Amino acid sequence: MRVISVANFKGGTGKTCTVCNMAAVLSDLGRRVLVIDADPQHNTSDFFGAEADGITLSHVLLGLADPRWADVLSPTGREGVSILPADMDLLTLDLASMQAGGGSEAVTRMRSLIEEQRKADAFDYVLIDCPPSFTAASVAALSVSDDVIIPTRVDRFSQTGVGELVEQIRQLLQVEPREMGWKILITMADGTNLHRQGAELLRSSFPTGSVFERAIRNTVKVGEATFARLPVTEYAPRSTAAEDYRELVAEYLRAVGDAGPYKGGELNGD
Repeated sequence: MRVISVANFKGGTGKTCTVCNMAAVLSDLGRRVLVIDADPQHNTSDFFGAEADGITLSHVLLGLADPRWADVLSPTGREGVSILPADMDLLTLDLASMQAGGGSEAVTRMRSLIEEQRKADAFDYVLIDCPPSFTAASVAALSVSDDVIIPTRVDRFSQTGVGELVEQIRQLLQVEPREMGWKILITMADGTNLHRQGAELLRSSFPTGSVFERAIRNTVKVGEATFARLPVTEYAPRSTAAEDYRELVAEYLRAVGDAGPYKGGELNGD
């Protein structure tokens, strides 16, 4: 089981859209997916129709729900995809962490949650939608992640968020050395010269291989699909964004050694 955090300290870069569409593509390929919504805005939870009146991530990280409970996770209505939804109480988690002098308890509880899922062998991939800020929930998410995908638009502010997040990842790994990969995903791409120049600058600003080859092209179909609460691969399967998300997942699976086809609970590279 691989855990992937999707994060950027700048909002509006396509984090939630990336989580929802990657989950859909992975499930279409037969992978079992758990989505964890770590953003108090709970857009991912809303997309999947997850009710916030049940157990949410804040219950788990605040110690109000045991990660071993069978009802911690909720179905999404999409075969092969389950979710642990978010609610605004994640803001309470940040206040509690400040009062306690840190978010170590949230980290411990997130690790327990992921460990329980590994023991159960219920999922092949976990996708965590992180908030656009360095919160107790995002720290907990990064602490359990094998990989971090950093969606970014080709603009100054979004790329500043990328640099800040990469620096935070490096600092976390200095405190607790372990293997964790990160890679930048260009979103809302267009064919203008300005965008191409910005993308080239982004690729040259980070080590070779730090940016996905596949970018997500800008199309109104993404916004329409979001309103319809459908992945763009289902709402407009022939759109450029649908093609891009399918190719993005294929590129990621190749990178982690998951060559498929799906065979039971075993994945190459797990």
